[in-house]
Amino acid sequence: MLSAMPPLDGFLLGLGGALLGVAILTLSGVAWSQARRITTLATALAAQCKAGEQVTRDLAALVGCSRELGERLGQHSAKQKAVVERLNEMAQQMDGGLAITQAERLLASGLEMDQISQICALSQGEAALLERWKQQRSAA
Repeated sequence: MLSAMPPLDGFLLGLGGALLGVAILTLSGVAWSQARRITTLATALAAQCKAGEQVTRDLAALVGCSRELGERLGQHSAKQKAVVERLNEMAQQMDGGLAITQAERLLASGLEMDQISQICALSQGEAALLERWKQQRSAA
Protein backbone atom coordinates (compact mmCIF):
# COMPACT_ATOMS: atom_id res chain seq x y z
CA MET A 1 0.00 0.00 0.00
CA LEU A 2 2.80 2.33 0.55
CA SER A 3 3.85 1.95 -2.99
CA ALA A 4 0.43 3.21 -4.20
CA MET A 5 0.83 6.49 -2.40
CA PRO A 6 3.32 8.13 -4.65
CA PRO A 7 1.03 8.07 -7.68
CA LEU A 8 -1.76 9.66 -5.55
CA ASP A 9 0.56 12.47 -4.53
CA GLY A 10 1.35 13.11 -8.16
CA PHE A 11 -2.32 13.05 -9.00
CA LEU A 12 -3.17 15.52 -6.23
CA LEU A 13 -0.31 17.72 -7.25
CA GLY A 14 -1.50 17.64 -10.85
CA LEU A 15 -5.09 18.32 -9.76
CA GLY A 16 -3.96 21.22 -7.59
CA GLY A 17 -1.98 22.64 -10.50
CA ALA A 18 -4.98 22.30 -12.80
CA LEU A 19 -7.25 23.99 -10.27
CA LEU A 20 -4.71 26.74 -9.83
CA GLY A 21 -4.56 27.19 -13.59
CA VAL A 22 -8.37 27.40 -13.82
CA ALA A 23 -8.44 29.91 -10.96
CA ILE A 24 -5.77 32.03 -12.65
CA LEU A 25 -7.64 31.96 -15.97
CA THR A 26 -10.90 32.87 -14.23
CA LEU A 27 -9.29 35.72 -12.33
CA SER A 28 -7.58 37.03 -15.44
CA GLY A 29 -10.93 36.95 -17.29
CA VAL A 30 -12.59 38.86 -14.45
CA ALA A 31 -9.70 41.34 -14.36
CA TRP A 32 -9.92 41.86 -18.13
CA SER A 33 -13.70 42.37 -17.88
CA GLN A 34 -13.25 44.86 -15.04
CA ALA A 35 -10.54 46.71 -16.96
CA ARG A 36 -12.87 47.00 -19.95
CA ARG A 37 -15.66 48.27 -17.69
CA ILE A 38 -13.31 50.80 -16.07
CA THR A 39 -12.27 52.05 -19.52
CA THR A 40 -15.92 52.41 -20.55
CA LEU A 41 -16.76 54.28 -17.34
CA ALA A 42 -13.71 56.54 -17.74
CA THR A 43 -14.80 57.41 -21.29
CA ALA A 44 -18.34 58.16 -20.10
CA LEU A 45 -17.00 60.28 -17.22
CA ALA A 46 -14.78 62.26 -19.60
CA ALA A 47 -17.77 62.90 -21.88
CA GLN A 48 -19.86 64.05 -18.91
CA CYS A 49 -17.08 66.37 -17.73
CA LYS A 50 -16.82 67.87 -21.21
CA ALA A 51 -20.60 68.32 -21.37
CA GLY A 52 -20.58 69.87 -17.89
CA GLU A 53 -17.92 72.36 -18.96
CA GLN A 54 -20.02 73.29 -22.00
CA VAL A 55 -23.10 73.75 -19.82
CA THR A 56 -21.07 75.97 -17.49
CA ARG A 57 -19.91 78.12 -20.44
CA ASP A 58 -23.46 78.33 -21.81
CA LEU A 59 -24.82 79.29 -18.40
CA ALA A 60 -22.19 82.02 -18.01
CA ALA A 61 -23.13 83.39 -21.45
CA LEU A 62 -26.83 83.34 -20.58
CA VAL A 63 -26.21 85.13 -17.28
CA GLY A 64 -24.19 87.78 -19.12
CA CYS A 65 -26.96 88.28 -21.68
CA SER A 66 -29.58 88.38 -18.95
CA ARG A 67 -27.69 91.11 -17.10
CA GLU A 68 -27.29 93.13 -20.29
CA LEU A 69 -30.97 92.76 -21.11
CA GLY A 70 -31.86 93.81 -17.56
CA GLU A 71 -29.73 96.93 -17.88
CA ARG A 72 -31.27 97.79 -21.25
CA LEU A 73 -34.75 97.22 -19.85
CA GLY A 74 -33.98 99.54 -16.95
CA GLN A 75 -32.73 102.21 -19.36
CA HIS A 76 -35.80 101.90 -21.56
CA SER A 77 -38.09 102.01 -18.53
CA ALA A 78 -36.44 105.23 -17.37
CA LYS A 79 -36.74 106.73 -20.86
CA GLN A 80 -40.37 105.65 -21.13
CA LYS A 81 -41.16 107.14 -17.74
CA ALA A 82 -39.58 110.45 -18.76
CA VAL A 83 -41.54 110.48 -22.05
CA VAL A 84 -44.82 109.68 -20.28
CA GLU A 85 -44.20 112.45 -17.74
CA ARG A 86 -43.41 114.92 -20.54
CA LEU A 87 -46.54 113.89 -22.46
CA ASN A 88 -48.65 114.35 -19.33
CA GLU A 89 -47.14 117.80 -18.79
CA MET A 90 -47.81 118.75 -22.39
CA ALA A 91 -51.38 117.44 -22.20
CA GLN A 92 -52.02 119.47 -19.05
CA GLN A 93 -50.56 122.57 -20.65
CA MET A 94 -52.58 122.09 -23.81
CA ASP A 95 -55.81 121.30 -21.99
CA GLY A 96 -55.43 124.26 -19.67
CA GLY A 97 -54.38 126.59 -22.47
CA LEU A 98 -57.23 125.52 -24.74
CA ALA A 99 -59.80 125.84 -21.98
CA ILE A 100 -58.61 129.35 -21.10
CA THR A 101 -58.52 130.38 -24.76
CA GLN A 102 -62.01 128.98 -25.32
CA ALA A 103 -63.30 130.66 -22.15
CA GLU A 104 -61.82 134.00 -23.29
CA ARG A 105 -63.57 133.68 -26.65
CA LEU A 106 -66.86 132.83 -25.00
CA LEU A 107 -66.50 135.76 -22.59
CA ALA A 108 -65.72 138.06 -25.50
CA SER A 109 -68.83 136.82 -27.30
CA GLY A 110 -70.95 137.87 -24.31
CA LEU A 111 -71.97 134.51 -22.83
CA GLU A 112 -72.83 134.32 -19.14
CA MET A 113 -70.53 132.60 -16.64
CA ASP A 114 -72.98 129.70 -16.09
CA GLN A 115 -73.04 128.98 -19.82
CA ILE A 116 -69.25 129.16 -20.07
CA SER A 117 -68.88 126.83 -17.06
CA GLN A 118 -71.14 124.26 -18.71
CA ILE A 119 -69.55 124.50 -22.15
CA CYS A 120 -65.97 124.30 -20.83
CA ALA A 121 -66.84 121.80 -18.08
CA LEU A 122 -65.27 124.05 -15.47
CA SER A 123 -65.31 123.23 -11.78
CA GLN A 124 -66.84 125.73 -9.37
CA GLY A 125 -63.37 126.93 -8.35
CA GLU A 126 -62.35 127.44 -11.97
CA ALA A 127 -65.59 129.28 -12.72
CA ALA A 128 -65.04 131.54 -9.68
CA LEU A 129 -61.50 132.33 -10.84
CA LEU A 130 -62.76 133.05 -14.34
CA GLU A 131 -65.44 135.36 -12.97
CA ARG A 132 -62.87 137.30 -10.91
CA TRP A 133 -60.64 137.52 -13.94
CA LYS A 134 -63.60 138.86 -15.96
CA GLN A 135 -64.29 141.47 -13.29
CA GLN A 136 -60.65 142.58 -13.19
CA ARG A 137 -60.59 142.74 -16.96
CA SER A 138 -63.75 144.84 -16.99
CA ALA A 139 -62.31 147.18 -14.34
CA ALA A 140 -59.10 147.68 -16.31
